[in-house]
Amino acid sequence: MPLIPRAAAPLSKTRPATILSVGRRAYVNCRGRVSLALDDGRNSPNSLADGAEVEILAWRPLGNRGTRYRVRARQEGHEGWLAAEALRQTAMAVSNEAAVAEKPMAAARPLPRDTHRKFGQR
Repeated sequence: MPLIPRAAAPLSKTRPATILSVGRRAYVNCRGRVSLALDDGRNSPNSLADGAEVEILAWRPLGNRGTRYRVRARQEGHEGWLAAEALRQTAMAVSNEAAVAEKPMAAARPLPRDTHRKFGQR
C-alpha cells in the first residue's frame, strides 16, 4: 500500500495577523516607544510612542519572521520599518480584558419547578 504524503503542519493560531493596506493610517501599538528600522535592518535613532499616528507607505512579507510595514509618522515625519505587531487599526488600545468584559451575558433561565418525581418517572 503506497504512503500518502501528509499536508504541512497547520499554522499556530496565537494571534490574528494585522493586515493593513498601503496608504492607510494606523497607530503604533507598543509599551513606551518602538524604534524604527532602516532599510538594511539596523535600528534608526528615531522612535515612536504608543498611539502615534502613522501612514503605511509599503509592506514587505518576511515569511515566518512576520510582515514589516514602511511607515511615516504624521507629526514628526520620521520614516522607517515596523513589524505588523507594532501597529493597530484603532487610535485607542483595546485590551483583551475589556473585550471580555463587554461581551453580553445571556439572561439566566429560571430553574424548572421540582415535581418530586424520581428520574425517569412521569
